[in-house]
Amino acid sequence: MSSAAFMIRDTRQPGDDALIVDLHRRGYAVHGDRFGPTFDSFVMETVVEAGLDDPARGRVWFAEREGTPLGCAAMVNRGERGQLRWVVVSPEARGLGLGRTLVDLAMNHAAVCGHKSVFLETTDALDASKALYDSLGFVTVNDTLAPLWHGEGRLVVMERHF
Repeated sequence: MSSAAFMIRDTRQPGDDALIVDLHRRGYAVHGDRFGPTFDSFVMETVVEAGLDDPARGRVWFAEREGTPLGCAAMVNRGERGQLRWVVVSPEARGLGLGRTLVDLAMNHAAVCGHKSVFLETTDALDASKALYDSLGFVTVNDTLAPLWHGEGRLVVMERHF
């Protein structure tokens, strides 16, 4: 699959909430059981909470190839800060720069919205994601054991200031 083979969609369509969950299911399956059905439910809860049908609350971008979803990322407005959410690229599309492209779009949106900073929450064992965030200027501000969707685990909070 070449990098020229994808397009970015930023308009909401029916079923997009479920699409975000499905992309996470496919993208994180390689990381083991903790990213199973309870993770799917957790992702759906966070998508519903964000209220992405209201453009003032946030925006989501989807990378697609011939109508097939390959990845997504979103920016959720949290007052003076933005929250980077749901960054995932399907395994067959990794290495094309989609993750960076999607995060760049979200970060540009945050800047246009006037956010002073952007934060994200992730967990351990997602080395490729952490490397991407590091390369984009995010720094870890908190790394603690916390209750997660699968029980206790590492909650890593990263932040980038503008």
